[in-house]
Formats: sequence, structure tokens, C-alpha cells
Amino acid sequence: MAIHLSGAEQQIMRQIWAAGRPLTCEELRQRLAGEREWKTTTVLTFLARLTEKGMLCVTKQGRANLYAARISEAAYEGEESARFLEEMHGGSVKRMIAALCESGRIEPGELEELRGWLEARRQRDEG
Repeated sequence: MAIHLSGAEQQIMRQIWAAGRPLTCEELRQRLAGEREWKTTTVLTFLARLTEKGMLCVTKQGRANLYAARISEAAYEGEESARFLEEMHGGSVKRMIAALCESGRIEPGELEELRGWLEARRQRDEG
């Protein structure tokens, strides 16, 4: 997939994912109103870009277009995380976690949570 989204594009996609259904441009603009006051033309420009990138599909409903996610939020986050891991840490999860620990971004309780999660995952994969 390897699609990278700008911050504004991510805001739009998060609203569509959160809605769990296709949205019109106006519905989307209203949902974004708390975060940004965008004109309709601005939202339409971002929707067109997201459609070109393959993130959205468009269907006509009367005079309005409905925009729906073609890619799940989880799939996008997985791809974006893999891209970040490769770019910043040479693909090494160990290096990423070490950098987070060294910078104080991971609390001791979180390390224990991670250890438990990894152990449960290992057991699930083996069993």
C-alpha cells in the first residue's frame, strides 16, 4: 500500500473511520468544525486527493457524493507504522523500543504491559 497522508488528510480519514459509514462533504465539514473551519472547496480538494490515493471511494446519492473508506484505519496505521519503523529505525523494533526507553517515553509499567502482551502473543502463535 505505502500511502502516506498529510496531517489534514489524516484528520479527514479519522472522521470517516469514526463515522463508520460514508459521509457527504457537508457532513464531513460539520464533523471537522470543532478542529478546523474549512471551506467546502478545501474539503472537496482533500477528498479528491484521498480518492486519487485510493483511500476513498465515491458513490453518487442524488446530487451529493458519498465518501467511504477503502482502507481500514487499522490497515493504514499498520502500514504507516511499518514505514516509520523502516525510516527511523532501519526496520528494527528493538532499536525503536530502545530509543523510546532511553528517551524516557516508556514508563516502567508500560514495559511490564508490553512484556505481558508479547508473552501472550508468543503463546497464541505457538499454540
